[in-house]
Amino acid sequence: MKITFDEDQHIDQVIKTVWGDSPCGYSFQPSFGASGGLVTVWDSTRVDVWSSMSFEHVLVIKGTIILTAEEFVIINVYAPCDLAGKKLLWNNLSSLVLNNSDVCLCVCGDFNSVRCADERKGRGDVFRQTDAVCFNKFIIDCSLIDLPICGRLFTWYKGDGVTMSRLDRFLLSDKWCQLWPNCIQIATQRGLFDHVPLFLHVDNANWGPWPLRMLKCWSDYQGYNDFVREKWQSLHIQGWGGYVLQQKSKMMKASLKEWHTHHSQNLDGKISEAINLVAVLELKGETMGLQEAEIRELQDLNIRLHSMAQTQHSIQWQKSRLNWLKEGDANSKFFHGYTSNRRRHNAINLVSVDGVSVGGVHNIRAAVFNHFSNHFKVAGANRPSVAGLPFRRLTHGEAGNLTKPFSLEEVHQAVRDCDSYESPGPDGICLGFIKEFWDLLQDDFMRFMVEFHRNGKLCKGLNSTFIALIPKVNSPQ
Repeated sequence: MKITFDEDQHIDQVIKTVWGDSPCGYSFQPSFGASGGLVTVWDSTRVDVWSSMSFEHVLVIKGTIILTAEEFVIINVYAPCDLAGKKLLWNNLSSLVLNNSDVCLCVCGDFNSVRCADERKGRGDVFRQTDAVCFNKFIIDCSLIDLPICGRLFTWYKGDGVTMSRLDRFLLSDKWCQLWPNCIQIATQRGLFDHVPLFLHVDNANWGPWPLRMLKCWSDYQGYNDFVREKWQSLHIQGWGGYVLQQKSKMMKASLKEWHTHHSQNLDGKISEAINLVAVLELKGETMGLQEAEIRELQDLNIRLHSMAQTQHSIQWQKSRLNWLKEGDANSKFFHGYTSNRRRHNAINLVSVDGVSVGGVHNIRAAVFNHFSNHFKVAGANRPSVAGLPFRRLTHGEAGNLTKPFSLEEVHQAVRDCDSYESPGPDGICLGFIKEFWDLLQDDFMRFMVEFHRNGKLCKGLNSTFIALIPKVNSPQ
């Protein structure tokens, strides 16, 4: 945070005003006149700060989280207003960030710069392109992550109701976001100052169970094909076609979830365990030599290790949804980073309902449910009529083609035309699964299609789907 005080002031009293009576430690840089002061305060019962340093416009602390023994670096910034001063600051910060790339790092404060024209609003043309380019280059060169902002779009207000900018932010390292993947920053209500309070915290809210997602790598497992065929053929459901297909899909989902638990979960732990076992055997081989059974075990471990690594890369590829990269690219760190970044930008932590910000799992769920419940209700509005308008009429043959029964090839072609791994429904079974096992599933599908053509009805829940809120802008409110 920024704070204005002189060295002659009693710093303890200032900290007590900010922090209260709870135990704490602090580091500060005095202000020059009415600006430039910085102070960083921490809970001394939770973190152990063992280093503090400052240089012009920057205050740095290094420490360890007592509970987890994780090292961290916090860089508190109050950037100057002139471009030359900011360029010098970005260069100094770049060196500092890159020298601490192996620990969790957070650069925060008032950067006195915006990243794009949308982050500044006011009278006349006040956007400085050169300033934004330098600031963005600093963020990209340091591989820092700029979180979407919640609550408000801007963090500084002139007070005239027209001029406002997003000058304050938290910039996080990749390691920080790996340790705390659910970090969000929220701008709250402005008080007497021209800057709003900006909070960074970890959102551990429970949004409910994640739906099952079929993974492409499953088909690479030995025995997967036989498992699916035996399971589907063992399911005997009585009823009409739509109900049978629905219940079989539901039961197949439960079986695949259990199968996934035994084969695909905790790959990181399994890979780490295999690496350790390989290391033990190789070290023994260097000194004592290996017996025939141990040689075979080492060979099997290497085969399993490469197989699990390939599976892990396939999962990360599918989660990242990068259509322009082929599966098999071993840059797992890139895939992991892309997936995490997509998750952060897709997260909606606050929604605006009639001008009021709504947060929290239950409140957001209720707001979304009420919105779509009202949206899909039939409105009693007068609709335009097409009566009396001239239309070209269909021939009897053309009209008959519109209502003729579904053919097996027609249904199969529709399945083939769909993307294999997009938009799975609540049962988690995507079109790739249906394509792969079409010869097994086609009888149940065609029975359902024939009955639907005859009576024109779907059983309840058969056409259930998800409604997903998709952000179309940065920092959606």
